[in-house]
Amino acid sequence: MLSNNSDFKKLLLLHSRDRRKLVMDQELENLPRLIEQMESKIKIEKDTIAAAAHELKSLESQNNTIENEINSISEHISRQKNKQLQVKKNEEYQALENEIHNLVQQLSQKEDQQIETLLKIDGAKETTEIAQNKISARVDDLEIEKEELVKKIELLKSDIQKLESEITESRLEVEDILLVGYERTKKVVARPPFIAPLEDQKCTGCNLRVSNDISSSVLVEQKLTHCDQCGRIVYFER
Repeated sequence: MLSNNSDFKKLLLLHSRDRRKLVMDQELENLPRLIEQMESKIKIEKDTIAAAAHELKSLESQNNTIENEINSISEHISRQKNKQLQVKKNEEYQALENEIHNLVQQLSQKEDQQIETLLKIDGAKETTEIAQNKISARVDDLEIEKEELVKKIELLKSDIQKLESEITESRLEVEDILLVGYERTKKVVARPPFIAPLEDQKCTGCNLRVSNDISSSVLVEQKLTHCDQCGRIVYFER
């Protein structure tokens, strides 16, 4: 039985290392995408802080404009009242009175508008403070996670390099005929495992029952035997 063969055990070791490398390669391939997702989250959080700060700045600018308008209207009212004291004709006095009345209404509207804006500013300040405190903390956490992913990439690259050396070493130790059969199987089978033990006459790679001929061949042959369902190399564990 081939599974008792020391060369086949070396092939199993090679297969184990190949599978580990496939997993590590996949993880290494996925990490840049995870980092991009992390950077996207960081940007969203920072944009939220910036939007809150922008809203506050916009409201403060709006309040300054209203304040200037209030001062301008107030000064205009004062000037027109001074004019009232100097006019002698009743028509002129009444015209100024009407103008002052309109100006006072405008002033009242602007003051109401300013009160509303100041209330919005208070709310925006609170929102900005919350954003800067809570969101900044989340950003810090995300930055740490991102840095850990970057470090993981470097660590994985190092581990893969070591594993590649081990794989090269294993390939040199495996008998040529076994290595050729194994490499051919890797090209045929879509995904690992490429070598799978039989359990209850089922290939554990595809979970399908193999024929009696295949099962008998695994027991007696000293060569690679393949699952007649999926093409994987099969063997009995002892």
